[in-house]
Amino acid sequence: RDKMAPSKWISFFADVENVDEVAEFAEQLREQNPDYEASYIENVPKMMAQQQRMYLVIAIFLYGFVIVVMLIGVTNIFNTITTNIALRSKEFAMLKSVGMTTKEFNRMVRLESLMYSGKALVIGLPIGLLISYGFYRAIANTVDFGFIIPWGPMAIAVLAVAALIWAIMTYSVRQVEKQNIIETIRDEN
Repeated sequence: RDKMAPSKWISFFADVENVDEVAEFAEQLREQNPDYEASYIENVPKMMAQQQRMYLVIAIFLYGFVIVVMLIGVTNIFNTITTNIALRSKEFAMLKSVGMTTKEFNRMVRLESLMYSGKALVIGLPIGLLISYGFYRAIANTVDFGFIIPWGPMAIAVLAVAALIWAIMTYSVRQVEKQNIIETIRDEN
């Protein structure tokens, strides 16, 4: 090789079934010929398989974290609402004793559920949108696809919150309806 000659890069791409044998052969050529010392061999299928395994591990950890946080949040909401209803059972018993019908009671509970849901969504959706935009800005310097408001996930969040609040309130109301009005009013606790 002439020292004055400009260095040349030669790339070979091969789609072969026995990638490991070709890589081993190229490695032997590099060891035998000093002119090949700058050569670089990459097994693309092996590299892709490694990256896919890495993405899978990251996805498992991220989704696991999201699921744990979601379960903690649901448990917190469940405990808050059921405790609130249980603490107000004496109030509900008094309202029923002065003539509140089951239909009126259910309407009152539905309106409270609507207020809980509305308050959660009015606070949660803008905060979630700001966090999403923050993530976008963090990676926009590297890869910029443009920020798109995630309408689909927001709609899913609205439906999930509504269903969750409805289910918890239905459970709590059934617990209150099982109680005897007189015993609930007499109860000191």
